[in-house]
Amino acid sequence: MNPAVEQLFTEYLQRTGEIAAAASLTLADVMQSSADRVEATPPGQPFTVAEAAKRLNISACTVYELCQKGRLSHHRVGRAIRITLADIAAFQQETAETAEPRQSGRYRLLDL
Repeated sequence: MNPAVEQLFTEYLQRTGEIAAAASLTLADVMQSSADRVEATPPGQPFTVAEAAKRLNISACTVYELCQKGRLSHHRVGRAIRITLADIAAFQQETAETAEPRQSGRYRLLDL
């Protein structure tokens, strides 16, 4: 178990007592899975296409397409594409400013 999660879990057990052990184990599992997702890319490290796609909630194919069209800033390391957190934030900011909702039946769609 991650040391930080283990420390939080121990403190939680001390405060709640053994009665909440089952709930505590569930909480520890949730915290661990959350910590695993956050630690997947160390701070300051650029994201892979798959990681950027997950962060933007779009497909990897769309990320490649956005990079090819020049809409998403990126860096190439050999044949690999790397995208920094700043690049992702800039893309999200640009998209939020320029996206215009349009009606399509019952659903509102955003053009990216």
